[in-house]
Amino acid sequence: MINKIPKTRGKSLRCALVMTLALGTLPGIASAQEREDAAETVQNVQLVFHLVEADGFTDDDPEISDVVAELRKLFNFQGYRLLSTSVLNVGLARTSNFTVGGAGSQRIVADDSETPLVLSADVSARRSTGNVRAKVTLTEVRGLQGPLLQASVTIRDGQRVVLGSARRSAGEPVLILIVTPRMDPT
Repeated sequence: MINKIPKTRGKSLRCALVMTLALGTLPGIASAQEREDAAETVQNVQLVFHLVEADGFTDDDPEISDVVAELRKLFNFQGYRLLSTSVLNVGLARTSNFTVGGAGSQRIVADDSETPLVLSADVSARRSTGNVRAKVTLTEVRGLQGPLLQASVTIRDGQRVVLGSARRSAGEPVLILIVTPRMDPT
């Protein structure tokens, strides 16, 4: 003899089964599978940042001589000097079938500044295009007044982009942030 399930309870059970099938497996099992898949598709994006100070410098800085002509097209300053070069490696894990994403941050200290800065980047990429989408934020460590600079940009692998400029205060020189992404294919 087959035991009958009362109609109200049967509908609840069927609803639960349908929801389980529609949403996938149990959360503990699903997260274990996601971690395994993500580990297989992780790749690295290296973001090379150049922090440049714009002011009345008259000497040429050989470390940034290749970008000074472009900076002169964008900004109206007499001279530029490199304050720091920073490399931020961001490991990307699969976020969907076509994209990978990750985030990272790093403290940087400009040559003559007493206050360190923090570079943060949220990065995503479509593996098929070779483009990197980055939301970059530059803040002071004490960061009481919000970010000095915040920019979102889509960049080709190896392309150098000027993200923008910012002043720490009215009496200080302008800081210009330049980024170049390098993708490690999987």
